Amino acid sequence: MITALAEVTGSGEGYLTVRCQQKTSCGSCASKNNCGTGIVSNALPGKVLDIRVPSEKPVDAGTLVEIGLEEQTVLRSALVVYILPLLFAIAGAVFGQFLADLMAAGEGVIILFSLLAGGLGFLVARHFSRKLEQETGATPKLLRILGNPVDPAAVINAATEDSD
Repeated sequence: MITALAEVTGSGEGYLTVRCQQKTSCGSCASKNNCGTGIVSNALPGKVLDIRVPSEKPVDAGTLVEIGLEEQTVLRSALVVYILPLLFAIAGAVFGQFLADLMAAGEGVIILFSLLAGGLGFLVARHFSRKLEQETGATPKLLRILGNPVDPAAVINAATEDSD
């Protein structure tokens, strides 16, 4: 299960609204300080997500909670979003090659059919990803209620290096 810390921003009957920062893979990479992507991702703030999480217990706003999402859900979503348009584009290129050979045309036909089929694959992927969002397994689960966050005034020296 993939877990993340989140802060409760509100609650309703049977659900909590939580806010968390989107994780990037650069945070755990050993060479994040030496590659261009790692430097850029460290400089820019992460994307903040507002998520509805089912909960039987009411929790006060400002409380830290741990939420989790099944790996299977993430893999299924990645398959739909990345692989499906790619497969459509490859099929479009193969069909474009067939047509280009029949018409004795150039590579423009192949590129055109590949782009058209990739766009169609994108639309199909969007349709299936919306269906995946509706599944109950795609909803993050509330794992633990951790309590109130630490007051920033209470943190004296949380730097990783010694101060001057």
